[in-house]
Amino acid sequence: MSTLSQFIEDLATNPKLQQDYQQNPATAMQNYGLQSHEAEAVLAGDKAQVEKLTGKSVNIVTYMFPVK
Repeated sequence: MSTLSQFIEDLATNPKLQQDYQQNPATAMQNYGLQSHEAEAVLAGDKAQVEKLTGKSVNIVTYMFPVK
């Protein structure tokens, strides 16, 4: 499994990663070990590129975070 695939799965289930991503998506992805082109695809919302990088079909998911 690619690091990007694992990141996407972990982001769906790991509250700490969700919090880090909410506060600073770029830093959270860098700390996770994603390469810059992987993070750029995610930040751009480039579904086709993310699918190419992971080799999997992906669905866009909207996360809602409580306001502090």
